[in-house]
Amino acid sequence: MLNLQKRIKGVDENKKYMETRICIREKLLTEEIKELERTLKSDKVCRLTFPTPGALHEMHLTITPSDGFYKGGIYHFDIKVPAEYNNVPPIVKCLTRVWHPNINEDGAICLSLLRENSLDAFGWRPTRNITEVVHGLSSLFTDLMDFDDPLNQQAAEQYQQNRGAFESKVRDYIYRYARQ
Repeated sequence: MLNLQKRIKGVDENKKYMETRICIREKLLTEEIKELERTLKSDKVCRLTFPTPGALHEMHLTITPSDGFYKGGIYHFDIKVPAEYNNVPPIVKCLTRVWHPNINEDGAICLSLLRENSLDAFGWRPTRNITEVVHGLSSLFTDLMDFDDPLNQQAAEQYQQNRGAFESKVRDYIYRYARQ
């Protein structure tokens, strides 16, 4: 019997199935990465690298916002693409400490696009791709900050109650954690 939840967690008695899924993932990523590299060629905000040559399913994204609260910071993300991709979203973690309503102190990220079971129409669907993930993460530092459904409740409350204190704390985090 097929059990997608088990397979997502890496439990699969049918090794042939997993080999097939990995081949599908690699083929999808090969095409997506070509397109993404063309898109990011002139982008000064996002830079995508691959820590292990030939392993397209492990990526490192660096975002350097050019305006807004987070300007001057350098934010690093680890992106892992599971074998079940494109049926499930990539797993993303922020490696840089940041004072942000949608990123908590542990690096977890609240972005509808990365939710497998989202209540809104913006969650993960098999038609989505890595380019959308990169643009979504970049937009968290500009227009996609969500103060109504925050992951970091304290940051959201501080923004709503005292925007100056919020901006000051963001600057402090940039100075301590997000500089080169």
